Amino acid sequence: MARDSGLAPIDDLVESSQPVRTALKRFTYVLLIGSAVGLIFIGKIETVVVEKIRANSSDITAPVVELLSAPVRLARAGADHLANFANLIEENKRLEEENTRLLQWRVFAKKLEAENQELKKLLRFDPGPDARFISARAISEIGGTFARAILINVGERRGIRTGLAVMTGEGVVGRVINVGEKSARVILLTDINSRTPVLVGEGRTRAILEGNNSDNPQIKFIDNGASVFPGDLILTSGHGGIYPPGLPVGVVAGEIDGKTMAQTFVDWRKIEFVRVVDLGEGEDPAKAGFSKRDG
Repeated sequence: MARDSGLAPIDDLVESSQPVRTALKRFTYVLLIGSAVGLIFIGKIETVVVEKIRANSSDITAPVVELLSAPVRLARAGADHLANFANLIEENKRLEEENTRLLQWRVFAKKLEAENQELKKLLRFDPGPDARFISARAISEIGGTFARAILINVGERRGIRTGLAVMTGEGVVGRVINVGEKSARVILLTDINSRTPVLVGEGRTRAILEGNNSDNPQIKFIDNGASVFPGDLILTSGHGGIYPPGLPVGVVAGEIDGKTMAQTFVDWRKIEFVRVVDLGEGEDPAKAGFSKRDG
């Protein structure tokens, strides 16, 4: 019993301290809640203050940063300009090369167009269904005994023979006077050694067209002193067997120093393609190398 009586005050003390403990717990909860609210409030105030400080700092540092970044921007812009300039140089070089290629193609196209026009001209004169002919290229002008002559790139292999008439699409060029295996020499109407029997005007007046080494041969020996007039047509007569009859030569140009001169249809400075024509009875076209549609 003595022991029980000794513990009684302690129990009473514990029981009496229970309200204090409860109050302490409640105070602790309130304190914690207040602390949390305080911390939140302090954090909010701190955020506002920090943002304000940050804004002020930005206002101070922005001009400095802008000043310091200006050289960087200039350097970058300069580098971009240099890169663009290098690209422009490269592009200009590429365009120049392309332009050079286009000019080369243009020259080539012009050459083809000119050749095509010359070949078309060869088709203007139709010598008739019995004519045999072959196209050729005039490869050079030659001198020597005949001051005015050309070399063509066809010869015996293609059936060319001496005496055949040579024409362009405009009119008579001359006749073959010498034949090789792969080439032939043609004396022009304008050579001083050339004499061509012709018919002049509607009256078919006989005359001789005589070369004088100029572009305008002279009309001589006009039959019976007949009158001819500027613009009268001149055709080969076929007399003497030099040329077949009826080939176009040119027109009467008029008189110079008492001489009757002719204006030929052929432009002697632009002879490039010609047709060698055989209008008479000769070899078989297949054997001779001629064709009605050759060239």
